[in-house]
Amino acid sequence: MISIGIRLAVVEPRIVAAGFFAGSFVPRAMFEEARQVTIPLHVLLQWDDEGNDRQAALDLFDAFGSKEKSLHANMGGHTGVPQFAGDAAAQFFTRHLKCGRAIRPAADGS
Repeated sequence: MISIGIRLAVVEPRIVAAGFFAGSFVPRAMFEEARQVTIPLHVLLQWDDEGNDRQAALDLFDAFGSKEKSLHANMGGHTGVPQFAGDAAAQFFTRHLKCGRAIRPAADGS
C-alpha cells in the first residue's frame, strides 16, 4: 500500500505531508517515484516485521527526495507498534496540517 501513497504524493499537489508505514512490498520501479516526493515525511518501521524486508525499507527511505523526512524505527513485529509511535505521528501531522496550510490550491485554482 505504500506504493499508492508514493504515487499520490507525487501526483496530487494538495498533499502537503505524508506518513508511511514501511511494512509492505515496494516494487523497485517505485524508487524513482520516491525520489520525486518532496513533501515532509514521517516513516514508521517496525524493526522485526516478519513480512517486511528491512533493508528494502531503509533503501526506500533513502530514496525519498524530501528535505524533511524522519524515520521512526521500533523493535517488534508488524502488529507491535507502540502507542508512542502513534503519538509521534499525530505530532507530525499537527505540525504540518495547520489550518490554512493543510491544502495547497490546485494549479487550476480550484
